[in-house]
Amino acid sequence: MKKHLIRITGLVVAAAIIVTLVFISSCNKGKGEKEATDVKSTYDEVIVSTDSKAIESSSNVNGMRFGSTLEDFTTLYNECKRNMGENDLIMLGNWQKHGKETADDNGVKIQYYYYDDDNTNFTATVEVDTNKILNIGFGTTMRYFMGQTDGKNNDDSVLEKAALMAQCICKYENGSTDVLKNIFKKTTVDSNDTIWFQGCVYKLDTQEDEKDSKNNIMLFRIFPISEKLKDEWNLKEYVAEATE
Repeated sequence: MKKHLIRITGLVVAAAIIVTLVFISSCNKGKGEKEATDVKSTYDEVIVSTDSKAIESSSNVNGMRFGSTLEDFTTLYNECKRNMGENDLIMLGNWQKHGKETADDNGVKIQYYYYDDDNTNFTATVEVDTNKILNIGFGTTMRYFMGQTDGKNNDDSVLEKAALMAQCICKYENGSTDVLKNIFKKTTVDSNDTIWFQGCVYKLDTQEDEKDSKNNIMLFRIFPISEKLKDEWNLKEYVAEATE
């Protein structure tokens, strides 16, 4: 396990119960489609941020932060939903603080937030002084993830929402969710649950329920890190498969 990662708290709603996930810094270690002829291509040319300041340098222990506040993210997320013809929007006023503000190992003040939703929820860690987001997550329970709603598999919808979260916070072009969804999916099936892509870590955190494994928590998170930490953590980098 690698040190120097901001402590994360995730809250996921299950059967009207808010479950708190707390991850300590020492516990983290660290398609748009391409033509078949370009077999060595990754999605770097396909997914392009619309804002060069989507990710910024910071004095926090990760060395980076997102350029968006919770208000910015909420607005972008809802715009994407409207563009998709969907109306399940999120409300800025429903973001709630969790616990008191604290500080990371570099002394940067941080505040944990959560957003309750039906069977799923968002979590976020925010720099107090700048209001910028350090990391953001989307979580649910194993029971919901493996189940179905209206005859459709919930895992697909959870991964889609996590991908939309990543698209918005990184300010990628609309339609970038295919590759982002695939990255998050890989964290559920590969032995390595932490993947690096274009400056950000995509990670699946889990919390076991000793009484019922179906209530285990799954939290899909994304957060930017410095190049130094990427090298120190020896992270697996996502490379897109060639399409046939």
